[in-house]
Amino acid sequence: MTRLAPSLPGWQGDASFPTPHSRPVASALWRTLGPLGLLGGALTLAALGGSATLAHIITRPRHLRAIAPRAIDATVEEIAFQTADGVTLRGWYLSHEAARDVLVICHGFAMSRHEFLDLARALHASGHAILLFDFRAHGTSGGSRSTIGYREAGDIITAIAYLRTRPELVALPLGVVGISMGAAAALLAAAREPQIGAVVADSSFTALTDTALGSLRELCHATLAPLGPLILRFGELLTSAKLAANRPIDAMAAIAPRPLLVIHNTEDTFIPVRNAFTLYAAASEPKELWVRPGRGHASLWACCAAEYAERLDRFFTDAFAGPAPRADDLMARQYASLGQHVLDVAETEAQQS
Repeated sequence: MTRLAPSLPGWQGDASFPTPHSRPVASALWRTLGPLGLLGGALTLAALGGSATLAHIITRPRHLRAIAPRAIDATVEEIAFQTADGVTLRGWYLSHEAARDVLVICHGFAMSRHEFLDLARALHASGHAILLFDFRAHGTSGGSRSTIGYREAGDIITAIAYLRTRPELVALPLGVVGISMGAAAALLAAAREPQIGAVVADSSFTALTDTALGSLRELCHATLAPLGPLILRFGELLTSAKLAANRPIDAMAAIAPRPLLVIHNTEDTFIPVRNAFTLYAAASEPKELWVRPGRGHASLWACCAAEYAERLDRFFTDAFAGPAPRADDLMARQYASLGQHVLDVAETEAQQS
């Protein structure tokens, strides 16, 4: 059988065995492509390692920023309760002798209950009993990882179950105030828990996966933005939670006819104000929207404290003035919303696979 030699200059002999004349060509190719391959491999490893490290840091918010402790007096009771998955949550309860209702205040990501004690006291002075608590992996509560609202919705429901063990609160209407991650968790919790009679959602995102990439640009450097999907995936692996299921927008249909107040500020670049408009549009009546300039993400409670507390007091007073919504209407809405939520998650998982 005749073997054809390649038409390379200087090629002689059997085509199966390169002669010494071909070695300079191969050597030149290696010198050119070899370092590029090594560089590509090194960059891939660096991207994977950096993404895993950032996901590890982000899902451990207790270590992200120091929060100064606050002094409490005898009117503030230290409490603790345990979630269904065994996490101990710690908080403060501000009782009221003539409470009109009881409100649960839920802090944001990398925050704690200490930052909202002033708001709690202002609402308490208006006749509300108040529960403040630290989400899992925040403040002094247990847990090592945060799911940025997904499992935290269950933390709120556990807090409500604790409140219902107190005889003086059994018959009182119950509302939830959430800020940032706490707002997202409050919306998710309200879709599952009929005992929540009214909700205030301040600076919530519509869906974590839609907002997280923009937020990562704020948390990290803009040059790390392409790593966003990898960081999210490592976050899922570390928390064993599907971030695609963290979609407060899907909870909106199940909240009505319970009143909803959506709050946001126009200067928020971390979770832009368009999230508030989208959530508000998806909600049914009764609903309110309060949007005004602030000082950045979730800042209205701090930069206009008196107006903020007054608006919340008026909202809950009006919300609980009329008859409570029928439980069967609430359950019907919740099942419908849950069904759509399951379909959305299944579709997202199918696309990811």
